[in-house]
Amino acid sequence: MRTECQPIRLYRNADYHEGWQLCDQEGVQLDLTFCDLALAIRYVAGQGTILARAVIDLYDPANGLFTVHIDGSALTAVPGATEVVRLAYDLRLTYHDGVQFIPVAGQVLLTPGVTY
Repeated sequence: MRTECQPIRLYRNADYHEGWQLCDQEGVQLDLTFCDLALAIRYVAGQGTILARAVIDLYDPANGLFTVHIDGSALTAVPGATEVVRLAYDLRLTYHDGVQFIPVAGQVLLTPGVTY
């Protein structure tokens, strides 16, 4: 399995709340039963302080379905309120035996909102 790159657009004055599904290379849903998922946002991929963590609701693990919720207020201290700021994130999947994998990673495009 390889890591897919997927950008997330997050407006400074709003939360991100989207449904996701993990599938293998053939398009078959991954069974996430007994797995843990964690999504972290940093200035630079894999380095430095974690700026925010997503809340993940694994509502249909057998079919690889879950929601990702990022609280927009968690990133208010990030400089550049009037410009698009590029951050990094990864989604870490931990299997019940402790093996970890990052199925999705990419940029967070922190975008000025109209009413920030």
